[in-house]
Amino acid sequence: MLELCVGGIDDVLLAAAAGVARIELNSAIALGGLTPSQSLMLEARSAFSGKIIAMVRPREGDFNYSPAEIRLMLQDAELLVQQGADGIAIGFLNPDGSVNPAPCRQLRALLPRTHLVFHRAIDVSVCLPTALTQLIDLGFQTILTSGGCSTALAGAAMLQQLRQQAAGRIRILPAGGIRAANVAEVLQLTGCTEVHAAVREITEPTPAAHHRNLHFGIPGQGPLSSGRTSHTALRTLLDALHAAQLRHPNVSQNTPATP
Repeated sequence: MLELCVGGIDDVLLAAAAGVARIELNSAIALGGLTPSQSLMLEARSAFSGKIIAMVRPREGDFNYSPAEIRLMLQDAELLVQQGADGIAIGFLNPDGSVNPAPCRQLRALLPRTHLVFHRAIDVSVCLPTALTQLIDLGFQTILTSGGCSTALAGAAMLQQLRQQAAGRIRILPAGGIRAANVAEVLQLTGCTEVHAAVREITEPTPAAHHRNLHFGIPGQGPLSSGRTSHTALRTLLDALHAAQLRHPNVSQNTPATP
């Protein structure tokens, strides 16, 4: 199954039309994904009948948050669930790269029945296997990870190790550079049966004099550039996943129930 990373209401509508089963709802995907607005969450819940995992990340950069940021994140998580999110993707680290358990416990106590995903903050943690054990104890149900590498394919060996270590106690969800051309290999090498992907394309309006070359777009791209889910790339990825399923119809992963 595909979990599609989306960054706006048009992405949500495309996911719904394509029959995607689960989305991760973000803003600012160009910055790695930040907390979506409450209005986006409400509109997404109205438009999308599948599962919605809402990102909670208040800013770009590292995952060592101040007490004020943590208070904001907990409040955002509670509000997003109230507005229809099925799960929350979040990550807390200490300065030394270890999992910060205190806000994790606060979040679980605040949302005792909500599916919790520890996102790719784990990929910059000091030790992924140690973090996995902690996250099971802290009540998380999914870890979103590239195995500590830039892509899931490069981190496939670690992803397989984590899946075996998890032994069905927590889901390992591969992410990072997953496309139609490599998804079957990622599934085969890791033994996982679900993937997370953002199949993005960059758009830019036709240059005009009134734009004045002021930059309001994606960093490193054109001055008025923006990102969106590529309809073609999404369709191709879904077709590749379907083909992989047909080749291996009996493959299953002993993981917690889908959020």
